[in-house]
Amino acid sequence: MDKQILQNCIKTELRKALGNYLFFLSLAIASGIAIWSAIQNISAATAYYSFIASLQAGSGIMKNPEYASVTLFNSWIGQDYTSVATTLFFTLLPILCVLPYSWSFFSERKSGYIRQIVSRSNRKTYFLSKYIATFSAGALVILIPMLINFMLVSSFVPAISPNRNYDIYYNVPSANMGAELFYSHPYLFVLMRMVIAGLYSGLIAAFVIGLSFFVKNRFAILLIPFIAFLTLNYFSESLVVKFGVELSPINFLGGTSLGIVSASVVALFALGLFVFSFGVTMLQGVRSDVF
Repeated sequence: MDKQILQNCIKTELRKALGNYLFFLSLAIASGIAIWSAIQNISAATAYYSFIASLQAGSGIMKNPEYASVTLFNSWIGQDYTSVATTLFFTLLPILCVLPYSWSFFSERKSGYIRQIVSRSNRKTYFLSKYIATFSAGALVILIPMLINFMLVSSFVPAISPNRNYDIYYNVPSANMGAELFYSHPYLFVLMRMVIAGLYSGLIAAFVIGLSFFVKNRFAILLIPFIAFLTLNYFSESLVVKFGVELSPINFLGGTSLGIVSASVVALFALGLFVFSFGVTMLQGVRSDVF
């Protein structure tokens, strides 16, 4: 595999992935929902602090006994569990991340455009470039809105360090993945949340490339991840009761988990998505007659 050809193919695919209207449309929708979530949480935090201030003025007590119950770290979209917008954001995540570029391979194979590309490079180069570009588009369309949300919320809600005495306000019990990080280094916890959400979004987007070898309907391949995640989320409450851990990615990618967020579960889901998406894409792409 020629490195220069690979680099050129990756650049071309990234330009196509990040420059098409569906990427900007998905990004606009996701950003709009993230901004809506920020507004809801900023309004709630402002109302809370105004209420506390009025109580302090009336009582003469100048210290808020629950000062850490409302903080940036449980008000941003990655850890909020109360606003409608946050729930909508993570519910739509499996479809928002596939819209930007997951359809690309399916369309190029159907139109015959893939023949021209492969004739100028080779199959491995084409599919690796396609995988990287699709993963990147899927990850960025979720990461950028989450970053926008965090910046907006941090401009209005104080970054009070989480206090273990108020863990009921955070939905981060001590057994949760990253709990120690949340209470000792909350900014690193935020970074961890963003990385995991971006990783999953990229893998879900790339998962569709693998599906394209088996499913012949464009709309079906885009909707299958959304329907699968939605179905798993629907049964998540009974699964939590049975297994004690959160098994719904829609829930554990944000702060709305009903059970314990296990690092093993998060890693296994990610590994499964990667094995299928990358393995099928590269093996089927090289061996099968995709033309």
